[in-house]
Amino acid sequence: MSTKVVQIAQAGQSREAEPPQVFVAEGEQVEFVNAGSGGTLLILTPETAAILSPTPSSPVTIAGGATVTYTFLTPTGSGYLAQVLPEGATPVPIDEAGAEGSVLTILPSSDRGTPDPGNQTGR
Repeated sequence: MSTKVVQIAQAGQSREAEPPQVFVAEGEQVEFVNAGSGGTLLILTPETAAILSPTPSSPVTIAGGATVTYTFLTPTGSGYLAQVLPEGATPVPIDEAGAEGSVLTILPSSDRGTPDPGNQTGR
């Protein structure tokens, strides 16, 4: 079983995953490493949470310097999505399309902000 390490980089209130995409394969692990000192929220779509074990509740709070690890279950679709935000940010629903195939895309915090009432995508 292999482990895919996703580093969460921080610059002020900005969060970004490196690499931003990982292939989803049953039995493999994905490890989210919060490399900075500030807390990070890992936002998961319901489809993404459903293929992770143990099944997380979204958002997942990752303290500065901490790591969370999940095992991929059998992928049942494609275009899995997550997002990293600074702790304390207001999560907004992820309603974008993910990549083709069994790929988990982790969106950076710069892709989305606090939603305004007239814009349901949060952009």
